[in-house]
Amino acid sequence: MMASSFFRKAIHAQVAGNDQHGAGLMEDLRATAEPSAATMIDHIIWNVESMAFPVSPEEAEVLASVLKLPRVTVTRPSQQNLLAMGMVAYDCHRNCAVYAESDPDGSTKHVWGWIIHGSDLILHSVVERGGLWRCLTPQHIPVPPHFTFIPDMTIEWLENADGSREPFRNGARLPDALRKYPEDHIRMRDRFRELVDSGVSVFNARSIVEATLGAEFSSKPGIC
Repeated sequence: MMASSFFRKAIHAQVAGNDQHGAGLMEDLRATAEPSAATMIDHIIWNVESMAFPVSPEEAEVLASVLKLPRVTVTRPSQQNLLAMGMVAYDCHRNCAVYAESDPDGSTKHVWGWIIHGSDLILHSVVERGGLWRCLTPQHIPVPPHFTFIPDMTIEWLENADGSREPFRNGARLPDALRKYPEDHIRMRDRFRELVDSGVSVFNARSIVEATLGAEFSSKPGIC
């Protein structure tokens, strides 16, 4: 998911005069450990927008169901090693699919599931081989070498007429996250949009939201 047209104006304005930042965001993520300003702006916007989808009772039901599943501990190799392997930052499903398909003996499994992130579950892909679980996706922020993961064997990816694929669970389209407090994400998105629309930079808007609504949100009980 890329930034909406509303936010692309902010991206172009904030990187004006530096053409190398205006294109090739995925190439930048793929090739370097230090992303460009435009790449980081696009990622900030993606994070804000992707977590602010409409509230639904179905989301709460899926969240309750997933929280009953067993959990495993996943190891994350260093970002340097992952980039050297050709892994792409923030493209976990592709990374794991390519890695599993290239395993000559077929013993590596691509597993979909959920990362626990505060009060949210984030849809994620990892690989499992011989009982060892690994994350193959570089991150452009400091992250711990191990994390708790909830494998979800009911997830399947179905192909659309245009060749794109989307995740489903028990016949229903899945969002990219399951939220314990969805209304808070919508409030933070709306405030972020207001700030950017008023001329505040994307970086500063994020900082303002994190220090106000974000601090309030973070004080709520998370997922254990």
